[in-house]
Amino acid sequence: MPCGEYFTSYVSRMGLVRWRTERVAFLLALPIPFALPALLDTGTLSVITQIYIFIVAVLGLNVILGYAGEIVLAQGAFMAIGAYSSARVITTLGPGLLPAVFVGGLVTAVAAVLFGLPSWRVKGFYIAISTLALQFITEWFINAREFSGIHGGPQTTLPSEIGLVGGAVPISSIQDTYYLALVAAALFALVSLNISRTGIGRRFRAVKENDLSSAVLGIDVFRTKLLAYAVGGFMVGVAGGLFGFYIGTLNVGQFGVSLTLEHYLMLLLGGVGRVWGAIIGVSTVVFLQDELRTIIQEVAQGATALEPLFFGAVIIVYLALEPKGIIAGLGQLKEYLRSWPYAY
Repeated sequence: MPCGEYFTSYVSRMGLVRWRTERVAFLLALPIPFALPALLDTGTLSVITQIYIFIVAVLGLNVILGYAGEIVLAQGAFMAIGAYSSARVITTLGPGLLPAVFVGGLVTAVAAVLFGLPSWRVKGFYIAISTLALQFITEWFINAREFSGIHGGPQTTLPSEIGLVGGAVPISSIQDTYYLALVAAALFALVSLNISRTGIGRRFRAVKENDLSSAVLGIDVFRTKLLAYAVGGFMVGVAGGLFGFYIGTLNVGQFGVSLTLEHYLMLLLGGVGRVWGAIIGVSTVVFLQDELRTIIQEVAQGATALEPLFFGAVIIVYLALEPKGIIAGLGQLKEYLRSWPYAY
């Protein structure tokens, strides 16, 4: 606790912004994201927009894996379900982007709960295989022409201009999409932070640590796991709907197992179970990807295998040095600077 500051109630002790320095930093940093569209070029703004969308998706993965400890290998399928469901609602009903994305999140939550039902009897590697089955089923379902009336076809093009609700507040430019993704990332980050501080979050962590002890303490383990699937699936589905509008044209190949592994890399690199870890991990990986692709195009054209090789080496080396991710390393640096240059 900083010198001269103290708490007089549990409410102030549990606040998200507790210290005076944090409040000052928050107020100084708050205008920066809103001013970036006026300062950056379109390409950089597009990359940051993708970061915001992936932050929502990785936060959903963090709820399931980081909070509840359930291994899911269907992140790409969740994103695809959210994207195609939202696109189908937009192209057929036209209610606007926000209602469509909300429906996509609900459909994804239902699918996540259905494929989380085996957690009643199995866990660990076996529940991971159950969710991996959803990945293959989703890819087959979207590629099947006989089901095009349901999902709209494996390749779906969304309109370049969509109103937020109905035809009101049209979203047409990259700046509009940026602000929408920024608000979504901030909202779901705030939701994730508050989940970890509630009774629901404590039940998630109890089940993650030891589901048998949790059951002895009176926690409904199966219901808690399904709730984690529902909440995390909804968040990933919303990210999928936003990502579909961001890229404009949906292709099932964009939501493969590689996307799942990419999001796992982001979460592991940043720090599992930490909201700031997810944010830092996504930002680091996306910026590295963008820079690496530029270098590969200029230096080694066609050497596309260098990108996964590079990130494979990065995750192995970094997890060997700091298994808890970047956020834990930053915490250690903070503690060191707090006492430096004194030994105590």
